[in-house]
Amino acid sequence: MPPREKVSKEQVLNTAFEMTREHGFEELTARKLAEKLGSSTQPIFRVYENMEMLKKDLFFKSAEFFSDYMLKKCNKSTPVYLSMGMAYIELAQSESHLFKLIAAIEDYGTDAIKEFLQQGDCMELLEKLPDTKTLTEKKKKELFLMVWMFTHGIATMVTSKRVTLSDKEIKKMLTKAYEGFVAVQKEDG
Repeated sequence: MPPREKVSKEQVLNTAFEMTREHGFEELTARKLAEKLGSSTQPIFRVYENMEMLKKDLFFKSAEFFSDYMLKKCNKSTPVYLSMGMAYIELAQSESHLFKLIAAIEDYGTDAIKEFLQQGDCMELLEKLPDTKTLTEKKKKELFLMVWMFTHGIATMVTSKRVTLSDKEIKKMLTKAYEGFVAVQKEDG
């Protein structure tokens, strides 16, 4: 009997991630993945029960990739909502296959944005939101969620080529939306 192929879960996930980046998840098959790994499909199904389980891990890996990218783009000279928003839209365009995967309306037992808002790191970002000194933590979280939803909508429209917007136009829209959301949060008291 030939020796068992040594393919780790991490190797499978990382290879599937790169293949998804290049061609999209819908093009990823166990056979193509095995070929790229230089193995049979058995090692894949040894670490993943099925392709849906792999897709779930790819979703989380892609979301983490986007989050890390956006956080790296934060700088002191640009408001956090704008730098993160522009980074998200930029990445959605350049990594359209990953964006399609994380934008899919699929329930993996989590609400990523609400979970993010519960993390301690989030408070640091919330404190950096301009013109929000008088808002409560709850209002700041609501504001962040509204800005996120608006930004995601722009990213979806731009990436699907339903609208064509320049960076200048996107920045203007994000700024106006942010200012409007802040005003509403302040009115709500």
